[in-house]
Amino acid sequence: MSFQKYLPFEKFVITSKLSYEEVMKRLTDNLEPKRKGIGSYFNIKSSKPYFGVLTENKFEIHRIINYRNSFLPQIKGTVSSYLGETEISIYMRPAKVVIGFMIFWLGIVGVICMAIIINLLQRLNEIMNHKITPGAFIPFIMFVFGYLLIYFGFKVESKKSKAFLTNLFEGTVKR
Repeated sequence: MSFQKYLPFEKFVITSKLSYEEVMKRLTDNLEPKRKGIGSYFNIKSSKPYFGVLTENKFEIHRIINYRNSFLPQIKGTVSSYLGETEISIYMRPAKVVIGFMIFWLGIVGVICMAIIINLLQRLNEIMNHKITPGAFIPFIMFVFGYLLIYFGFKVESKKSKAFLTNLFEGTVKR
């Protein structure tokens, strides 16, 4: 069983009949140069759908959106030719700051959940005769909420980028 599908990361390969040069040209045509600064990810006015950097056979891009989503995937890829086809290897993940914050959030809340479970197991005889207070479930709800927040926030955006890139390169997804 693969747990990778439950994490906010994606790794896949697009195979295309287009030439290496055509793939790079299409990528360049749909790419705004990378900007610096705090507001560089949001509210960019552009007719192009992505911004980022393209060097030789590698690229690092982000989708341009007119709303805020901290879980927007950072897309890294490499382009290579193999047996008359062009392969575009793509890896998507949230920003490192977001991953760090979510590890902190889920870690703290996870430790609290474990403490509650250990406490409940130690007092099992007492609990059988009494009710469990509803407040004990708050950390569990916070943990599930945090997980679903990063998972769906990332997956919705990664699905859009995956579909766009597959169409752009007239390819099929492998893996």
